[in-house]
Amino acid sequence: MRAFGGIIAGALLLSGFAASAQENTQQSGQGFSPEDDLDCALYVGSLMGENEGLLTPDVVAAYLSSMTYFIGRYEAQRGTPINVALAERYSEFLDQDPAQLEQTCGLRTRGFASRMENASRVIAEVQTEQRRGDGAEDSP
Repeated sequence: MRAFGGIIAGALLLSGFAASAQENTQQSGQGFSPEDDLDCALYVGSLMGENEGLLTPDVVAAYLSSMTYFIGRYEAQRGTPINVALAERYSEFLDQDPAQLEQTCGLRTRGFASRMENASRVIAEVQTEQRRGDGAEDSP
């Protein structure tokens, strides 16, 4: 559960880059192309590269989680092997406006982090209920 908390904390940190973006826009990730997903995976990877050696393990876990999310979305829609797709997309990624990437990918990551926070809360509630149930069975 500690790693899950680190993923959420780091994802929230990453989402801070898009603090000026509107909260409700594209929260579920709908309306983005698989190529947009690759761009966000490359963006997160570039953040990791720029900050290599400076990131805490929790933030690294969050960045990797975010990359996995974007790569998974891509792979669910395209048949191209991810290493080929990333290599082919990289030059187009470099031509994009970094501020726009930061805003869009940060907003999408904030939505992902919010959903993970909700999932974490639900899991904690279920575990609490299970412990109560287990304790009730043990009582006379």
